[in-house]
This record gives sequence, C-alpha cells and structure tokens, in this order.
Amino acid sequence: MMTKGHVQITSLAIFLVLVLLAGCRSATSPVEFYTLSPIDTISEADKIVGLGDNLAVGVGPLQIPKIIDRPQIVTRIGPNQIHVDEFHRWAGSVYEDFLRVVTMNLSALLQSRLVVAFPWEDYFDPDYRIYMEINQFDGRLGQYAQLDVTWAIIGREARKILLVRKALIREPVQGEDYDTFVAAKSRILGTLSRQIAQGIKEIHSGQ
Repeated sequence: MMTKGHVQITSLAIFLVLVLLAGCRSATSPVEFYTLSPIDTISEADKIVGLGDNLAVGVGPLQIPKIIDRPQIVTRIGPNQIHVDEFHRWAGSVYEDFLRVVTMNLSALLQSRLVVAFPWEDYFDPDYRIYMEINQFDGRLGQYAQLDVTWAIIGREARKILLVRKALIREPVQGEDYDTFVAAKSRILGTLSRQIAQGIKEIHSGQ
C-alpha cells in the first residue's frame, strides 16, 4: 500500500518527466513545408504560337514510385542509399503538386485555357493527353536535383500514342538548403513542360 508520501513522490516524478518531454519537443527543429512552383515568366521564345487558345490538353495520369510520393522530401546519399527528412516535408502530395505545376506551365506555354490535370470531368475530351511515368525525382542536397521520366502524347482518336520520349533532366542546386533544392526541382518541371509543349507543336503542326 502506497503512503501519501510515496504518492507525492510518484506524482512529482511523473511531472518532471512530462516537463522534460515538453522541453525536448520545444527544442526539436520545427517542420518546414515546401511546394513546387510554375515557371515565373514565359518568354516570347517559349510561347507556342498558332495552336489557338482552345486547344484541349489533359495532363496525366502520372505513375510515380511510392518512395518519391511521400510527405517527407527525399534526397540521395549514394547510388543505393536515400535520406528521408522528417523535418522538411511537402505541403501536399508530390503527385498532385507535379501535375499542378506541369498543367500551369503547359497552359502558359501553349497559351490555352483548356489545359486540365487528371482526373478531369467526363465532359472534358482533350485533343491530347500527356501520360508520364517517373523513374526518379530526387537528387543530392546542395548539388543537384534530377528527374528521370518517360512521357507520351496520346491523341483523341482511338487513344493512339502519337509520341513517346524519355527525358533525363538535371538541374544544379544553387544553395545548401531545401528551399534551393525544391527550386531546382521546379526548374526541372519547367524544362520538362517546354519539351512536352514542343512535342505537341510537332504533332499538331504535322496534322
């Protein structure tokens, strides 16, 4: 049977443990959240002219490895080792963020208001669909970001594959922090979007 003194000592011990735990939490670095961003400024040279502002393009679906599409930002340490950072995370899902930025980029590059990310409504019947399969979307913090992706343009008629290309895009990181690392990833999506826009131009101009 516990005496009153024992109860008080036990309560004090529990209180001290809770205080120490709270102190550890407060000392822990706060979690920081990041998001990909579209191209800042579309130059006249980047704009695809002559396609009309009603060209309908559906962006997606996107195949992405689970190791990439996770809340934590993933960087590469070596050929067979990655680092998953618990304190630097994506504000949303990488899948949705990737599609959102490519969609915004293509809308600006193609000068079309009808560029929509997957999934789209049943009434939307795009002239072209952009299918993408990501193999790698990581890099080394403070050094580079890299995207390895295969993308295809699929036509409306009989869902025919009109063009398939593989892209390996590497962008230098202009700093040692995660902000510059994510900025490099955003620039990569700008390069990818320009390649896709040029592919649509080639197909559309040849019809």
